[in-house]
Amino acid sequence: MTISVTDMLLMRYALWRCGRGVLPGTVCRYLEAMKERPDGSLPLDSVRMVVFDTETTGFDLKKDGVISIGAVALNGLSIDVSDSFEVLVRQDRVGRSEAVTVHGLLKKDIARGVGEIEAAGAFLEYVGSSILVAQHASFDIAMLNRILWDAYRIRLFNGVVDTASLAKRLEKGPYYNLAHKVGEYRLDHLLERYGIRLHDRHTAAGDAYLTAQLLQRLIAKGRTSGIETAGRLLMQ
Repeated sequence: MTISVTDMLLMRYALWRCGRGVLPGTVCRYLEAMKERPDGSLPLDSVRMVVFDTETTGFDLKKDGVISIGAVALNGLSIDVSDSFEVLVRQDRVGRSEAVTVHGLLKKDIARGVGEIEAAGAFLEYVGSSILVAQHASFDIAMLNRILWDAYRIRLFNGVVDTASLAKRLEKGPYYNLAHKVGEYRLDHLLERYGIRLHDRHTAAGDAYLTAQLLQRLIAKGRTSGIETAGRLLMQ
């Protein structure tokens, strides 16, 4: 997989800071792992893909925060539930009452989570150089990048697949960026269209698992149009 010149320079500077003990081990191990990021020519069944989701207090990147991160890996194109990740993130400003719920979580539960920086660091350790996959991935990536940038002046350097964009690409061909029906590529509609039963929706771990099933269906569909390698999958 190729990486932009800007990201390459950011990585080199971050590794330089690692060498001087400025950045924590979680970040430095992630950066070292990224040196071995998957080659674009590798077949998909030999690439680890991490399907993830974040649940947040809202959709304002400046004001809102992450309250949970959930992820599950595809190894050999099979969902590997033993290779999964979930963390609850402390957000003290969520609601005024202990009974207030956000994505099914009580305020008192959220208050017991870890800090955003610790959660992001743990996610880096889990992800390594894997391909990242998410539904409407740009928002989740931006939320995590905001934490990583504020704390360490780095961002996620992994290749990223957006399942909504991939579905449009496979269903509409080269014109997949043209207008479509409102909500046509929401996760609920895609799950229904691809015959995936909704379960544990609107939790980070639950949505990650559902999105992983959707990814499997999309990869199977994509093989008919020649999407067999990591590089072809990432061409969005």
